Amino acid sequence: MSTFQERLVTEKNELNEKHEKLIQFINTGAYQKISEVQKSLLQVQAAAMFTYAKCLSERIVWLEMEQTSPASTNQ
Repeated sequence: MSTFQERLVTEKNELNEKHEKLIQFINTGAYQKISEVQKSLLQVQAAAMFTYAKCLSERIVWLEMEQTSPASTNQ
């Protein structure tokens, strides 16, 4: 695994941890006490984090496929 790919994996893992903490917060009573605007923004943030994590996952898979493809071993 390349250093670049390792950084992507680290970034994705850190993002997943933050996303999980946000989801946990959304499921608390404290979340219910904040303004509707803040609730809405946190929902948008959670969705964006999920999309970002999916993008990172796809990039990681793509890099793995590139590293194992026969064309990449001939270079």
